[in-house]
Amino acid sequence: MPPEADFQTIRSERIRCADPFLLSLTDGPPDPALVDRIRQFGQTVPLLVWEEPPQNCLLLADYPGYRAMMSLKIASVCCRVLAPTVPPVLRYSLQILHEQAVSHQASPIVQAHILRQASQRLSRAELLSLLPLMGHKPQRQVAEELIALLRLAPAAVRAMHQGMLAPKTGKLLKLLSPEDQRSLVDLIETVRPGGSKQFKLVEMVTELCLRHNRSVDELLGPWRQTEHKQDNPPQRLQGLLHHLTALVWPERTAMEKRFHRFTEAMLLPDGVSLTPSASFEDESVELRLRFADSDMLRRQWERIRAILQA
Repeated sequence: MPPEADFQTIRSERIRCADPFLLSLTDGPPDPALVDRIRQFGQTVPLLVWEEPPQNCLLLADYPGYRAMMSLKIASVCCRVLAPTVPPVLRYSLQILHEQAVSHQASPIVQAHILRQASQRLSRAELLSLLPLMGHKPQRQVAEELIALLRLAPAAVRAMHQGMLAPKTGKLLKLLSPEDQRSLVDLIETVRPGGSKQFKLVEMVTELCLRHNRSVDELLGPWRQTEHKQDNPPQRLQGLLHHLTALVWPERTAMEKRFHRFTEAMLLPDGVSLTPSASFEDESVELRLRFADSDMLRRQWERIRAILQA
């Protein structure tokens, strides 16, 4: 059974923020929205600290919340205090749960950091027991993949912590140099792709950099010279994806252009369209007729059938 929760009101100067990595993720001014919320409603979630005899406490989680409270010059804060005798596996478990309680979206970077620390003190079984608390399967490979995120360039680590870079996309970046990772993060911040488009963008850039042994900046140079700066981010993103697609699949792009010219030459009326075979696997073409309703199709069907049977 876990020990009873020990809640105390502690003077702020007794709390020590000693984790360099977590400090690096929260440098700069505190989140204004978080500061306003605490100013309006006060502290709503106790801090999680670990007792350091004789008088200090080590902050284990919610560095942003603590910094926001300190910016408001709050003299005393409510804390859940873990005794020095608390088993390490319980300490790391509570760190994970506390971060989830105070964050809108769990940071894979903070999770990876906790796992890296825990791997130095816990058995394999204890380490894997932390993964379900994070929403992951208790598999060694999952833990290793999370910890590997910390080896990305600092710009990529920060972008993933802030939610701008998806973990699935971030795994592709490990194939690139730190300079290329930083350039890609800058690009993502500029054109703001999300979900599958972000993954597709990074996947194509990574493939082209490795295929041609070129840097990200060299690869994107021609696009930057022709892009329309006045376009909004979605328009710039669409133009960039078209540019990269033409570089990754030049033959397919050429076939798409030829098919487009062929379709235009056909002078198709409204409601009629042509579709090529998937990925232009063969020369077949599909003609589609669109009708406003089934009655219109029924009225035209005899004429259509006569043409098809001719």
